[in-house]
Amino acid sequence: MYRSTIILIILTMACISQVYTAEDAEKDALEFIQKAPTFSFDGIKKSLQVTAIEPSGCDGCFTVTVKFTCRSAGYGNRTSLFLVSRPTEHTALIHIQRGTITQALIDNQWDELNQKSVT
Repeated sequence: MYRSTIILIILTMACISQVYTAEDAEKDALEFIQKAPTFSFDGIKKSLQVTAIEPSGCDGCFTVTVKFTCRSAGYGNRTSLFLVSRPTEHTALIHIQRGTITQALIDNQWDELNQKSVT
């Protein structure tokens, strides 16, 4: 009896620990944006903020909206471009499925995962 109770508790804890939450999605979205080329090039860390977390489509699926400001216009790594310093606000929609980023669009114009324009 005692052994089966312990096994049941362990299995229950394992199931609980595998639930992917909105808090997990927020953490993953922020980590992704900070490492992604657009923000890492010249993003202003203090400007980074999650403005919405919405459940989507399946268990453990979320769309996270992240707003941030970069020091210059454009997307991706802009090292080879001539840039004029002009603070530019961006809005990223990040779709996450149980910890995996499945889509990341910035301003509905730039695919941050594939580093290409969507327009």
